[in-house]
Amino acid sequence: MLDPERFDPAAHVAATAPALGLRLDAARQARVAAAFALVAKIAAPALAVPLTEADEPAPVFRP
Repeated sequence: MLDPERFDPAAHVAATAPALGLRLDAARQARVAAAFALVAKIAAPALAVPLTEADEPAPVFRP
């Protein structure tokens, strides 16, 4: 699970971009890292909800 307190988006981008075959200059790498930081902040409340093996996703989304 993603721990938002320990997640380092810049390190994540630096490590995964080459593995994906992406060549990012420093400016673009910083922008991608900033986007990952925002995603982690937005996702943190959803990721904090404990799930069990019995939990299943809804088959149809109904707002």
